[in-house]
Amino acid sequence: MVKILDVHSTAETKSKPTLYLAGDLGKSACKFLYWVKDGDFQPLWLGSDVVEGVSDAILKKFEVGGDLSESAWLKVGEHNILVGNSATSYSSSFAADKVQIAAYQVATALGLAAISSQLLEYSAVISLAIPLNEFRHRAEIETQLKAIGEGVTVCDRSQQFTVKISFYPEGTGLYLLHRKEREHQMSAPYTRRVVVLMMGHRNLSLLVFEGGKLNANLSQTSDRLGFWNGFKTDASSAGVRERDYHSLLAAVVSGSAEQLSAVEGGVKDFSGAVDVIRQGEMKRLDAFCRDNVIDLLVNSTQTDVLIGGGVAHVLRSDLKDYFAGLGFLEHLYFADAIGGRLLLLAEQTRNAQADLARPMRMADVYGLAQTLLGKIQRP
Repeated sequence: MVKILDVHSTAETKSKPTLYLAGDLGKSACKFLYWVKDGDFQPLWLGSDVVEGVSDAILKKFEVGGDLSESAWLKVGEHNILVGNSATSYSSSFAADKVQIAAYQVATALGLAAISSQLLEYSAVISLAIPLNEFRHRAEIETQLKAIGEGVTVCDRSQQFTVKISFYPEGTGLYLLHRKEREHQMSAPYTRRVVVLMMGHRNLSLLVFEGGKLNANLSQTSDRLGFWNGFKTDASSAGVRERDYHSLLAAVVSGSAEQLSAVEGGVKDFSGAVDVIRQGEMKRLDAFCRDNVIDLLVNSTQTDVLIGGGVAHVLRSDLKDYFAGLGFLEHLYFADAIGGRLLLLAEQTRNAQADLARPMRMADVYGLAQTLLGKIQRP
């Protein structure tokens, strides 16, 4: 059984204020919500790339105005690290485990939040989602983050922080948000089994909650079934060259098949390739569900299926048709269905207008933030 750690209320002191942070370290982007004292949630959207060991001369390229999350960097001792979009022009690893980069991503988010909140020294209380298959690394991530907090420069601002951190398997925030919404609607405890499918850029996570607790034996994360790996395979089989992958991805995500092609030097209709991508993704999901999900649904009137991740928005109609074919549409839920505050926060993130999947991508971290806030406020 995977133990989900608790964070208890941290008292504010005049000398060291507390910065609260919830984070979801996705490969497509890192999503954060932060707040200080009784303040509102503030969203932070940060690129996921990390490059270590860059020179001081390279850092000077990012000493510009504008959005710091677009030009973020850390200095830990004499070690320089680019985090987010500042690192995209340099060599970073798509396959890097969270243990290799998570502490830098979280420290950057804390640093940017602290700059926005005008803090130099603070206590950080953190709820963090990481893949279930990397959960064993959580102590190492915490140790790295505490070491960074002893003294770090974030975008040329020196900071110090202490850390109290809780780790959750990615997708847990979706469940916590769903349970809270259902209990509010029913005015009663919510005890149904919930099968969570977190459809991400790099991996697919299956979490099974029974009686409000994670069943680790039935839960798993598959890197092989991440969207990007399948996308590249299907794009190649459809005859799309790598130079046009971003145009094809835009066609898939936006629903607009006509995109500018770098290969052809003009607008191209990618509709055929889009169909191949969608069909390939659903074919792989069907095989996964046959092996791991359908047995949880057979003869069960007490199971809900909850789907999140940006891929879920793109394939929403396909997923509805698939679960309707299983006779399970009535018990199918999408993580962004609650709307409300989640939609408002998603709209406030950088470049949200071009990303219709943004609320779905923010749902996991929003669920963690709501839960952390509830613990803080609990008498």
